[in-house]
Amino acid sequence: MALHENRWIKHLLPLQTSQEIREYVALWEQVGNVQLQEGTEDTIRWRWTPDEEYTTKSAYQIQFKSSYSKLRLTPIWKAQTEPKCRFFAWTLLHKKILTANNLIKRNWPNDPTCKLCGIDPETPTHLCKDCPYSKQVWSQLKSWLQLSVLDSVPMTGSIHRYWRKCRVKFDKRQRKTFDGTIIYFWWNIWKERNRRTFQKKAYKQIR
Repeated sequence: MALHENRWIKHLLPLQTSQEIREYVALWEQVGNVQLQEGTEDTIRWRWTPDEEYTTKSAYQIQFKSSYSKLRLTPIWKAQTEPKCRFFAWTLLHKKILTANNLIKRNWPNDPTCKLCGIDPETPTHLCKDCPYSKQVWSQLKSWLQLSVLDSVPMTGSIHRYWRKCRVKFDKRQRKTFDGTIIYFWWNIWKERNRRTFQKKAYKQIR
């Protein structure tokens, strides 16, 4: 056992920086307060759930615990869409979907150019808001659904900001429907991107 006769220390040495020394001292103090009970088996507890049992959902959520997010995304979970689409929208608005720029951060080989327009670098914001192809699809969708009230909303800033500006154009009873509409738009743009990336196929261009 690592705690017996302080065997854990050899796994940390040598210490090279002042920060490592401070952390070592703090750890020493914490370990010094541990009282072992003879004949008692070790137990593993997961601190991120009330029952201290591991779940993949809690493991995913703790990735965002270290930073404070100002995004107000509660309406996403109430939108009139399938759960998988709501989850995609939540990931998109955190800019975590695996577009080319995020793949580059992971050192994964990829083509950095947007698969929809073939011109600009692919990012979540470009793909689902600023790409000429996506703009054309969104414009056609607004026309089909008679959402001309959104024509006055400037498509500037982040996806989150644009979405928030759009939804205030509707009364509270209509917002779940609108949220569902824009989520389906994002979802199908993503599917078209993946179709072109992995299947080398594309729907006919909108005219």
